[in-house]
Amino acid sequence: MLNSVAFLRVFSAIESWLRQQVDADRSTSFYQLVDRAAAKNRAVARYRDDLKEFADLRNAIVHERTDGHVIAEPNDRALAEFDRVRTALLNPPAVIPKFQLKVRSRTLTDSVGKAVTDMRNGSFSQLPILSGERVIALLTAETVVRWLASEVLNELVSPWETKIEQVLPHTEDLDHYCFLSRGATLLDALSRFEDFAARGKDLDAILISHDGKPEQQLLGILTLYDLPAILEALGLKRVSAT
Repeated sequence: MLNSVAFLRVFSAIESWLRQQVDADRSTSFYQLVDRAAAKNRAVARYRDDLKEFADLRNAIVHERTDGHVIAEPNDRALAEFDRVRTALLNPPAVIPKFQLKVRSRTLTDSVGKAVTDMRNGSFSQLPILSGERVIALLTAETVVRWLASEVLNELVSPWETKIEQVLPHTEDLDHYCFLSRGATLLDALSRFEDFAARGKDLDAILISHDGKPEQQLLGILTLYDLPAILEALGLKRVSAT
């Protein structure tokens, strides 16, 4: 199949979807569809410029023909990027199973030494803390460092004799993690990072449970280190702080 044919099929699918989103008739142009949909749909707003650029390419393919032949044949990369936009809008990838994993956790009465050992062995710096079956806090390496700094003058400080509950008060900002359900999309996850950034806050982790509730078993975790993978999967280059 020619790339131009595949490209037009992707364009048609996106155009039909946009018309449904804004309940528009055939007289509404593609640019207008994008602008109207972007005003109410954050996902469309992310791809507004890309969609319009692809519309320009579509016009070159459809409207500027000589002897019935297209004068613009999309390359493989353009086609792949456009198809990725289609997937992100019409069938956005979910956080599970892409980021599903066994999440290590600790309790308030565990020693901070055990927590730090978990972080070192697992090469991570965020550790959910449970009370019973409920997540009540997120211990980070930065919090442990702040605790150590506060105890630097004490010569007999032992991480093996210090409980996690004694370290957690050194958390700089308690609002530094959130939850998503297993059905949430990568766009939802990206939006959480952006929302925190817009408020001038750091989002250290997104914890994933079945319904996004702290009392449910953790199914996965997302951190800032996962942002490049999220952006690549969505065909985006950066996170917006607005």
